Amino acid sequence: MAGIGVDRMGDRADAMKGRDFLRLENLDTDIPPNAKALAATRAAIAEDDNNSYLPFVGQQHLRDAVARHVSRIAGVPYEGKRNVLICAGGLSGILNVMLAIVEPGDEVILTDPTYAGLINRVKLAGGVPKLVPFLALADG
Repeated sequence: MAGIGVDRMGDRADAMKGRDFLRLENLDTDIPPNAKALAATRAAIAEDDNNSYLPFVGQQHLRDAVARHVSRIAGVPYEGKRNVLICAGGLSGILNVMLAIVEPGDEVILTDPTYAGLINRVKLAGGVPKLVPFLALADG
């Protein structure tokens, strides 16, 4: 997709051979996941209850845990059953939120570089992507 900095950032990352870092321009990484996370994932995959998208709004215990966590950090009370919806992926969740709140022609601010899929989701929701340069500033 022309006009966004994702390719420029990808080229810089490719030029840095032998360095470990997260490739967030396309959500790609060569850094292996934490061993404990891998073990927990393998154990969960073996349980039949964890191999379904049902219920579509997410398992209640997970919704409750999310509500407690967000309530704690935000200082606002949330209830899992009333205020939390679990989706089958972050980008699906972003699209769901945009479809719910973006009106046709609304401007949606995104950093540049950004993931091209975000731009497409803004457009799908009827929004107009507005790219703002992502700048790294020195501390202080």
